[in-house]
Amino acid sequence: MKHVTSRTRLRRTALVTGALLAMATAAGTAQATTSTTNTTTQSATSAAAKQSSGARITAAPASCPKYYFCGYAGANYTNLVFKFKDCYLQGIAARTGGSWYNNQSNGTKARMYNANKQLVYTTPGAPYGDPHGNWAGIRYIDAC
Repeated sequence: MKHVTSRTRLRRTALVTGALLAMATAAGTAQATTSTTNTTTQSATSAAAKQSSGARITAAPASCPKYYFCGYAGANYTNLVFKFKDCYLQGIAARTGGSWYNNQSNGTKARMYNANKQLVYTTPGAPYGDPHGNWAGIRYIDAC
C-alpha cells in the first residue's frame, strides 16, 4: 500500500463513487422508467463498481462485525486474520497481498504503520474497504 498509489486509487475511487451516486440518484428519482432502463443502469453500476479497486459499494463482509477494522490474508475479504476495534497500535504478522475492511463508526479512519511505527497509510472514513490490498510493509494497525 504505497502512499502515492493509494492517493491515486482514492481519487479514482472518489470519481467512480461520485458517478455511481449520481446514477443512483437519477435512478431513484425516475422510478417511472421501464425495466429495460433499470437493467441498463444496474449493468452500468456493476461495471463501474468492478473497475474500482477501492471502496466496496455493497455491505460489509459477514466476517467483519460493525465497529471493527478487519484484515484478511486473501483478496476479496477471504481468510480473516484479525479484527481490531481498540484505539492503539496493534501488531500484525508480516504478509503480502490480502484485503481489508473498515467497518467502524461512520467516518472513523484506521491507520497503518511500518515496522518502525511510521505512518504509511490512513484509510478513508468507514465504511470502506480494499478487496485487493497489500500488507507488504505494514506491521501495525491503529483501528481509530
